[in-house]
Amino acid sequence: MESLRFMKSIMIAACWLLVSLPALVVGQQSSLDLGRWKNFTDMKVVRGVAATTDSVWVATSGGLFLFSPSSNRFVKFTNSDGLSSNDLTAITLDGTGRVWVGSSDGFVNAYNAPTGEWTEIRNIHESEQVAKMVRTLLVRGDSLFIGTDYGISVLQISRKEFRDTYANLGFSTQAGVNDVKIYKNRIWAATDLGVASASLDAPNLSAPTSWTQYVVANGLPTNTSTSVSSLHDSVVVGTALGVVMFDGKKFSSVAAFVNRCVVDLLGRANDVVVLLGDAGSFRLESLSHFSAPSTVIAVNSQYQASSIAAQPQTSTLWVGTLLRGIARWTGSWEYKAPNGPASSLFSSIAVDDQGVLWAASGTSLRGRGFYRYDPSAPEESRWKNYTSASYPVMKNDDYYKISLGAPGTVWVSSWGVGIIEVVGDSIRRRLDQTTTPALAGSVAADPSYVVIGGAALDSKGNTWIVDRTAVNGFHLVQLKGDGTANYSTSISDGRLTNILIDRYDTKWLANAEPSDKPSTGLFFFNENFTVAGTSALGGWGIIANGLPSNTILSLALDLDGDVWVGTDLGVAIFTDPSTPAKSQTAYIPLHGQTIQAIAVDAVNNKWAGTKEGVNVLNSDGTQLLAQYSVLTTNGKLVSDDIRSIAFDQKRGIVYFGTEKGLSSLEVFPVQAARTMTSLDVGPNPFVVPSVTPLTIRNLAAESSIKILSTNGTLVCEFKAQGGGRAFWDGRNRQGDLVQSGIYFLVAYTENGTQTSTGKIAVVRR
Repeated sequence: MESLRFMKSIMIAACWLLVSLPALVVGQQSSLDLGRWKNFTDMKVVRGVAATTDSVWVATSGGLFLFSPSSNRFVKFTNSDGLSSNDLTAITLDGTGRVWVGSSDGFVNAYNAPTGEWTEIRNIHESEQVAKMVRTLLVRGDSLFIGTDYGISVLQISRKEFRDTYANLGFSTQAGVNDVKIYKNRIWAATDLGVASASLDAPNLSAPTSWTQYVVANGLPTNTSTSVSSLHDSVVVGTALGVVMFDGKKFSSVAAFVNRCVVDLLGRANDVVVLLGDAGSFRLESLSHFSAPSTVIAVNSQYQASSIAAQPQTSTLWVGTLLRGIARWTGSWEYKAPNGPASSLFSSIAVDDQGVLWAASGTSLRGRGFYRYDPSAPEESRWKNYTSASYPVMKNDDYYKISLGAPGTVWVSSWGVGIIEVVGDSIRRRLDQTTTPALAGSVAADPSYVVIGGAALDSKGNTWIVDRTAVNGFHLVQLKGDGTANYSTSISDGRLTNILIDRYDTKWLANAEPSDKPSTGLFFFNENFTVAGTSALGGWGIIANGLPSNTILSLALDLDGDVWVGTDLGVAIFTDPSTPAKSQTAYIPLHGQTIQAIAVDAVNNKWAGTKEGVNVLNSDGTQLLAQYSVLTTNGKLVSDDIRSIAFDQKRGIVYFGTEKGLSSLEVFPVQAARTMTSLDVGPNPFVVPSVTPLTIRNLAAESSIKILSTNGTLVCEFKAQGGGRAFWDGRNRQGDLVQSGIYFLVAYTENGTQTSTGKIAVVRR
């Protein structure tokens, strides 16, 4: 009862601690976490560029970044820093130092760089329009013109209010607006349906009759118009089939660009820079006279481009590319992007014993290889990307699953070319049907097509690899320390996608991925026949009855040795893995949910990733401790569709892998030390009563604490709450606050082999 009373007091203190935190954090924080989020995305897919004399602001599919050419430094912004959405599609600057960005889902944000203040405009996002992408932004005075999928909206910046929306520019249907310019008191819009223009003095620009439309019949080579600029007192429009100029009544094609796709236009004092695009390439050309040939500035045959900007008072041009960040021509192409992952796809993640996170990207030709993140490295080198372009041994980039092997070893499974072994930071080898040991092909018609469903390490140091649908029936391969291999034929058809090895060295096998969900049941294998009921099947067993579903998406082994199984309709728990058929526990709270990932933290809580976010359960699954979603975190979680979860137990960080990026959250539990070190006790002095409990750190696993007075009297005794930490509320065994004075702390492990001491001054108010 004393222990129960103490735990309740700690929980009450933790609740008061949350109440005392700033309001911005309290709304999103549970008693498990510190409320500090961080997101990691690929910022090399550029949608828009805006430049000042000393900086370049870049809108990307993974957020916003600032690049300073003079210092070669980057600053990154995602939805954990103030953005409403990471998928940015437009950018512009105003005259007060603010950066305006728009997103694919209709959000508009402004960032005041001098103050660090963010502004959010939600009106377009919350509108009833089906398509609401922000395609272009233009600031003129106190007005922000926002080109969208359905027209132009005008925001009064000073009041943060919309003045009007021009949803019909005179076309037969709503037109997506790709660019907006104001020239000689007229507004010009390049749209999907042609060019629209109206006088700013018109009494009602919402009326279709206020607008004049220009289409193919009026001189456009195609109605698909991409950009607007001006040259020599004439309006110039870029289209998907060339550049046209306006003569006051109609448009005429510029000969130098007939039948050429114009991506963007940049007007300068004496010319217009034309960004031309083609399949996998782009080029920059200068147009200084409508009747003269264009001048080639630079050609890039490697990448596609999206936009162009110039730094004022310089001749430097910056091009936004769709794969390499921003580029500038200095006699050769120079690319700039912040250090980050090769893509925002995180289909599988794991944290090794050094706290390095490893991530795989995916399959179906979307994969971008795999990557690692080392939080202890300098910022500019924390991410390292492994792609087939840099490492030909990989053969392709469809790598979709990370598995931890022996210390210092990581295995990365591919869909089609076998499995990669990484030792340290280098690729050691790739195993497939041609190597020794060999992994059989997965398709009879193509023996070289090898799909690997994951790898795991057993207690003897052997690595087990799942060879999915191996044509020779050897669905499990045991790699031994001497380099030899043993092969096991399974009782299934081999559609196996992951492997977990429990404390009995039993191999548990999942059968599904979010994109491929067979319902063949839960298979397990122990070559020593130690699992009840498997001897007649050569060590194999199957559970196909009683599960929430026979579609197995995730597996986890908890600190008590229980096996947790995630299906597309909930969770099953096996409390005695040596007798799977008898130890399955029905579990109700997550019934019906798609459990795509399960991870176990340092105090044995279970973190379940679903399509609707994350659910955190206590050790036995009887209580729901916390829930995280995009909504409940105010957009800090990058996506609700959680594909993978991993813990850095030492630093107290949980990572969530999604197909829109990686999110991290700082949490309280950290990994307990294997041995006791000097205690870290704080705050010291400890003022009671206090809403913040005294924290005792650097504890070994299974530790207990004694609080003693200076004369040796036992004040209280309790077990550490876990994760290498213990908490004391300043009360004695009777539940009363102790008096002011000096107190000694003695920490000892359960078996009594390790002890450590500390001292604390208590001040009672």
